[in-house]
Amino acid sequence: MNSNFKFKLLSHLTAKKENQGFTLIELLVVVIIIGVLAAIALPNLLGQVAKARTAEGRSGVGALNRAQQVYRTENRSFGNLDNLDTKVADGKYYSFASANGGSSSLATSTATPVNSAGDQTTAQTGTVTYDGSGFTITTSW
Repeated sequence: MNSNFKFKLLSHLTAKKENQGFTLIELLVVVIIIGVLAAIALPNLLGQVAKARTAEGRSGVGALNRAQQVYRTENRSFGNLDNLDTKVADGKYYSFASANGGSSSLATSTATPVNSAGDQTTAQTGTVTYDGSGFTITTSW
């Protein structure tokens, strides 16, 4: 092929490309790449959201267990949710309860999901026991 012809062909294609913008094929490739990236990232993102919601319940149960330990140390018995000096309140995903069951050696704190199926949350339970020498905390999730 003549080098002059090659030069004119390339300059013609380059000039034409600059005036027209993106081709349909180029746009389709970009849309496909974005779709594949979204398909990979979305399930991972939704899993992290469910973990964060579950962490809310665990955090609340942990705070209630610590409040039970403080109450037991000061009053020689465990308290109910109303007696505890804590800021744990029912939230969007969990409702909290803490009870001593009439015992001075055992208290149970629970986080009950408001909508477990729709929010992907599970029940969280924590138990504080006192045996005269120290506290033992048991959690279940």
